[in-house]
Amino acid sequence: MASMGTFLILLSLSLRAVQPLTPLSPSPVFSLGRAHHRHQDHHERPLIFQTDLHNPSHNQLNNNYPAYNFTQLITHRPTSLVNNTFNQRFWFDASHYETGGPVILLDGGETTGEDRLPFLDHGILAIIAKATNGIGIILEHRYYGRSFPFQDLSVDSLQYLNTRESLDDSAYFAKNLCLPAFEHLNLTAPHTPWIYYGGSYAGAKAAFMMKLYPDLIWGSLASSAVVHAQVDFWQYYEPIRLHAPQHCIKPLIAITKAIDHVLMSGNRETVGMLKELFGLANVTDDRDFVNTLASPLGSWQEQNWDPEVGGHKFERFCEALRDRPKNSSFEEDVLPVSFLTALGGHAFSLNSFLGYVAYIRSTVATDCLPLKAQDECFGTSDSERHRAVGLDQSWRSWMWQVCTEWGFFQGAPPIEVEESLVSRLIDLDYSSRVCRFAFGSAIPRWPNVSMINQYGDFDLTATRLAYIDGSYDPWLYATPHSPTRKQIGKGKEHWLIKGGVHHWDENGAGDAEPSNIRMVHEAEVRWVKNWLEAFPYSS
Repeated sequence: MASMGTFLILLSLSLRAVQPLTPLSPSPVFSLGRAHHRHQDHHERPLIFQTDLHNPSHNQLNNNYPAYNFTQLITHRPTSLVNNTFNQRFWFDASHYETGGPVILLDGGETTGEDRLPFLDHGILAIIAKATNGIGIILEHRYYGRSFPFQDLSVDSLQYLNTRESLDDSAYFAKNLCLPAFEHLNLTAPHTPWIYYGGSYAGAKAAFMMKLYPDLIWGSLASSAVVHAQVDFWQYYEPIRLHAPQHCIKPLIAITKAIDHVLMSGNRETVGMLKELFGLANVTDDRDFVNTLASPLGSWQEQNWDPEVGGHKFERFCEALRDRPKNSSFEEDVLPVSFLTALGGHAFSLNSFLGYVAYIRSTVATDCLPLKAQDECFGTSDSERHRAVGLDQSWRSWMWQVCTEWGFFQGAPPIEVEESLVSRLIDLDYSSRVCRFAFGSAIPRWPNVSMINQYGDFDLTATRLAYIDGSYDPWLYATPHSPTRKQIGKGKEHWLIKGGVHHWDENGAGDAEPSNIRMVHEAEVRWVKNWLEAFPYSS
């Protein structure tokens, strides 16, 4: 067994071949709502949108806004199902309502509808409803929360989970809703103006509704709307590379390249010591190892203007990579002086490398105790773990949508893109294998993204459709504000929040909102009011 000193010499030699890098382009590995790509829980990274913009405590909001059930159709297509209905949950607030006011529907998206209650209480729903004397409603998405058509999430049960059925759900809901205590009023569409709001995946649905149901939905606010589906969405990391502080991005690119050099060297003894250095000695698969190392990047998406909503994980990670002396004796305990000297002057500083090691050891590796169970925490190779189909396996719902329609598998960029924030080992085959493990041959090898892009893709526009995006959003390259697309035409209702991340307009904080958020909320209110002025109310 080689000594740690031997390993460090080998590592330092590998680093000599790494030339100083300047940021060029990123690569993605995360989820639409919560960028979280380690296997803790691998099932919880629906590779697309799952940012939970809410306070963890819903008890008070649940009391204030009780859930109701709407009798929804399992399928809106011709069917032989004996029972073609299920209970779909919704919540509403009519405290601002005055006769003639609109209905503002917030699409619950790929999470339990309870996660959206803060938006009904003091977020975008409350803001629009108060300004227009409207009723705010949250509609839970089929196969999420408690709105399940069947008693399991088997492949057979999931056949009715797709974007089109969920869009039809919203239309059927708008045409047939009878609100408790408002039975005497006709609040259905198109008799009453309905305004649709969604963020992320739900934002795309808000846009799609204007394409499919312009006769029912009078206007839509589409926030961080991922209207463009893509199998290999390596561009997820591009906004991080461009906009995160360069004192952590530059060393991260270089360190990642050096680690790849070690992993691809074929020296298993050296690889083992590298894993041990990061506190991940018992992560068997090299791809799971580097996937775990990249997991802190997911916290970029979790940032929010409201400190009660967003976190500071990314800031702490970035500070760990800063080139400055660490307030610890970590290097003395783990690295011999000979290595400290050998590493100096290469592509990144020893301080940055040690900071990265210390961060992973203290905030990631420690999530898994005992350490011998690391494959259970961070591994993705156990296909049996993906085959449980109970309703408690909530990860299966979004993964089914990802694997069949949306894609957004996030890995390293194409080889011609020189720089990467994540390991080259994280390729499309690796990032998509959860589909094969979970659903096997019951689904095609790759998702049919044309089922999504048929609605208009980047070019989807409609009267009374507004797009709101954040310039720092890792999902920006899937939205109409993508830097790869021509600018949205002047005069159109759109807003790019400078420095904003993922659907930053959805939450609110009253007078405590910063000016950039207050301005976009004022714009949304102005747009909706203008739309309502044009609504052809019947006599």
